[in-house]
Amino acid sequence: MTRRQTPALVDRLHALAFFAPQFEAVDFQFGAWAHSDDPHEVTYYEVGLTGVAMVDTCYSMGWVIEGFDWPAWKDSDEAVRLRDDAQTVATATADQLACVLTVVIRQERFVEGSLAGHVESGLITNILRRAAALEADLISLSR
Repeated sequence: MTRRQTPALVDRLHALAFFAPQFEAVDFQFGAWAHSDDPHEVTYYEVGLTGVAMVDTCYSMGWVIEGFDWPAWKDSDEAVRLRDDAQTVATATADQLACVLTVVIRQERFVEGSLAGHVESGLITNILRRAAALEADLISLSR
């Protein structure tokens, strides 16, 4: 069994930062609750194309960490500060961004619409901005 190689950090940051302007747009809509006229059908959150692309990028670029015990970490002091404090996210490391992204993306499988809540709170946009800042720092250091 071969293990997939994670892309270089600058490439990973660039792929994530790509979404920042889209999420920052005034008219950006991450998705919507889907309702049915059939009372037997379950209401669910339907993520839009940009949101799907961002989540897919997180998986393909290694932002969702395999083998990480995210349920245990999500309630740690570090995780709570990163989730709830924009200033903490603004100084986060790439590894911390990956931990938070792993939690919010994996948690969506268990709590319908939770990822949308993190978009609405500004957490995801703040993560994307931080990725852009880290990318810019890496590029300036390499010159």
